[in-house]
Amino acid sequence: MTWESHGVGYNGDSVTGDTSEHEVRYSTGPITYVESLCAGRWCGRYWSAGQHVDPGQYWQTAAFELRLRLTPSVEAAELVADDDWQWRSTREIERTDRGARHIIVELSRAIAPDGGLAVAVHTLLDGTAVLTRWLEITSHCRKPIALTGVAPWAGRLWARTSAVDPSDRVRLGHALRKEVPWEGWFGWTALAPGINVFRNDTDRLWDDPYFVLHDEASDEYFIGQLAWPANYSMTFNRQDGLACSVEPVAPKALRVLTSGETIRTPAVHLGYVKGGFDTAVQSMHDHIRRTVLPTHTPERAFRSEYLVPEDWIFCHYRGDAFNEANMKRCIDLAAAVGLEVFILDGPTWVSGYGNWLTPHPARFPRGLAPLVEHAHQRGLLFGAYFETEGGRDGDTSATWDAGSRIGCWADTTIFRQHPEWFIRANLDLTAPGAADYLEAELGRIIEHYRLDLYRHDANGIVFYPPGPGAGQTLRQGRFTESDYWRYYEALYAVFERVHARYPNVILQQAAAGNFRLDLASAGAFHEHFATDRGGYPWAYRMLSGLSVFLPPEILVNAFGLCDPAHLPDLDTTLRGAYALGATPMFFTAMLPKSADELTAEIQQRYLHHAHLYKSFIRPLLATSRVYHHAPVNATGSVESGDWLAMEFMAPDRGQGWATIVHLAQTDGTYRFKPRGLDGSREYAVTFDNTGRVETASGWDLMRSGFEIRAGPDRCSELVLFEVTYE
Repeated sequence: MTWESHGVGYNGDSVTGDTSEHEVRYSTGPITYVESLCAGRWCGRYWSAGQHVDPGQYWQTAAFELRLRLTPSVEAAELVADDDWQWRSTREIERTDRGARHIIVELSRAIAPDGGLAVAVHTLLDGTAVLTRWLEITSHCRKPIALTGVAPWAGRLWARTSAVDPSDRVRLGHALRKEVPWEGWFGWTALAPGINVFRNDTDRLWDDPYFVLHDEASDEYFIGQLAWPANYSMTFNRQDGLACSVEPVAPKALRVLTSGETIRTPAVHLGYVKGGFDTAVQSMHDHIRRTVLPTHTPERAFRSEYLVPEDWIFCHYRGDAFNEANMKRCIDLAAAVGLEVFILDGPTWVSGYGNWLTPHPARFPRGLAPLVEHAHQRGLLFGAYFETEGGRDGDTSATWDAGSRIGCWADTTIFRQHPEWFIRANLDLTAPGAADYLEAELGRIIEHYRLDLYRHDANGIVFYPPGPGAGQTLRQGRFTESDYWRYYEALYAVFERVHARYPNVILQQAAAGNFRLDLASAGAFHEHFATDRGGYPWAYRMLSGLSVFLPPEILVNAFGLCDPAHLPDLDTTLRGAYALGATPMFFTAMLPKSADELTAEIQQRYLHHAHLYKSFIRPLLATSRVYHHAPVNATGSVESGDWLAMEFMAPDRGQGWATIVHLAQTDGTYRFKPRGLDGSREYAVTFDNTGRVETASGWDLMRSGFEIRAGPDRCSELVLFEVTYE
């Protein structure tokens, strides 16, 4: 993990003609990346999947892109600020609290006659094959200016080096669907010659700005993500190689800067890998775990959860039956099957929308304290659901009626005191004082209910009016600005402070199940509700796709949140929850109404899988290597074929497991060949369906594999691997 700077006043001069290039080389993990100043442009020059650098093959493409508007007039042309940059300094500052090296290149540019602009190019190297890049932009102009476009990291990835253009062999892996509920719908797309644009400006994103680029001939990969939860655009240019840019978008201005103001762009996380799809995925997982995710109390990480709402037709307890006595029955049931967290889902347990400190007086007349105490007595953690950002529209009644729409904030004290903080049903965090209120309210909620887990939703369009690239707008210096940037900046800062204040509280986000699965959100919450669709086979395909760009252990999926007809056999459903690498969650309909209705046979199946999870799977989750066999793999998409096969191995290859599911729910066979074993070691292989244990060498298992048989009554298998001797 090194970097070198070459230029005037540094380790030497690198000069082309009369231009000092101020070259910077970043080496981290197995890769090297080079940038330098070329005729007034800060350029990406070279990528190497190793330490070798060949200046004779350097290219010159801008390493970032900025577009500005200096006057509010729509007739005025944008200023494309891609040249005339002057180098000011290159320096390394103190390492991050996670140990990553932090390098800053400082540039400046005149903007006549108004002043100038400064850009600090920040790069983190954490020892993985993935680098983190963002810009700090400071306006030195006398008047406000509008940032209309910014790609924090752009440039050429592969160049034409011969008569064969490598971009002819490159395919793009990305989200194929952007509607609810198609989260994680990963697949491969052939790039056409020229410019290929993939854009989502629908405000709530059930896809995310991530991509995988695969050069099939060299087996090289670029894998990248923009840490940004709102409207975005990704551009891939297949011309004399392949260039890429990814950026947030807005209809007019992303951000308005006043004189002296400094802003920080969303970060781009970009890695370069030679060695296969699994290696690329694992590199991104390693990077996210090392650099992005918030710290987690080990004793509270990856606890199995029971989610009990009232507002789904599949719920056991609805209306007035959603009460203290029946919730205690649910807690007893969760304890009886080995679950560890009870979550009172909502928001219909509260007295009215926005009245988060006042539970429904008829259903919970003693508040939630009896439930918290009961859960703790039964050895469970207690969590509850809140929509403190808002997002639901409709009836403004302060009380709940069966089947009614959810009222907005109109009957709350805070709305009466500060109506300027609200945009219809949404709390506007860009309004002065609103973010401070949200932070204080979260503290009151956590302390009042003694929460172990806080479940956060933002249900509905975050800003009004809805529509492509909408978002409520602000005006500064007569410019129109989308407020997403300021809004999310404030939201994530609030949760960062809440986490620092309550480090033992599990923060789980569930934004309309879920339109926030980007890396900015991953850095603010421990857990992420994956989707509002928990049935078979969709949830299995979805998790295979989501785990390409997110470490699966940060995901929770409510297995059983579906029509019962869309559930497979019980063992397969339990394996979906416990053995696909995610944090287990069960929707209330997965279990009977109470422990009295739980048969010994069903209880035994739950306890069996809970034991396997706690004793074998969970200890490996935070560091497991994920191998995608099917349907998602180096060539396959989420809908490729009728089998799911995923393998999870410890970094030392001493233990691991594989989950294989027949998604067609018919008779079938699948030959599974593990890829993560150590060929020189011997493994005990346990087949969970029968309990049979076989012993074989890693080489034999990876070369020949073994056959998995599935039928309608049991359409899955769980296979455990454990080294028997070195």
